[in-house]
Amino acid sequence: MTPLLIVTLVSHILLGIAAIGLAHLVLMQLLRKETAWGWTIGIASWSVFLFFASWATSAYYYVVYYGSSVKPVIKAGNYAWAHTIFMEGKEHVFLIIPFLALTVTLALHVLKKNPDPRLKFAVTLLASTLVILGLFVAISGIIVSGAAQ
Repeated sequence: MTPLLIVTLVSHILLGIAAIGLAHLVLMQLLRKETAWGWTIGIASWSVFLFFASWATSAYYYVVYYGSSVKPVIKAGNYAWAHTIFMEGKEHVFLIIPFLALTVTLALHVLKKNPDPRLKFAVTLLASTLVILGLFVAISGIIVSGAAQ
């Protein structure tokens, strides 16, 4: 693996973990009685950026290396199910995560101007979904990486 691919893979992982962490901070702010709107919207905006950056780095890694070098090894090994279940699931879920993060951020702007408890509950559920899906994608990546060993 070339140094560029290593940097790309490590960037994908670190950006994704940071994005999930920021999404979690947004969720924690939404669960508070009094939300710090400016801080929460800023953190949510950064999570959107980081999710898209992780998305871009993963796309490069997948196209240049994973599809031709790692995927065949996994599919030919004892843990072919890791790719079939977890990588396929990860690929499909990860397509919506950056847009879900963007939706949460836009919803926070609306919620700041209209602090309706029902709306806050809905945005909290959306943020919870974002964190849960992000964790699923991260755990799936760990499982797939283990299957490649």
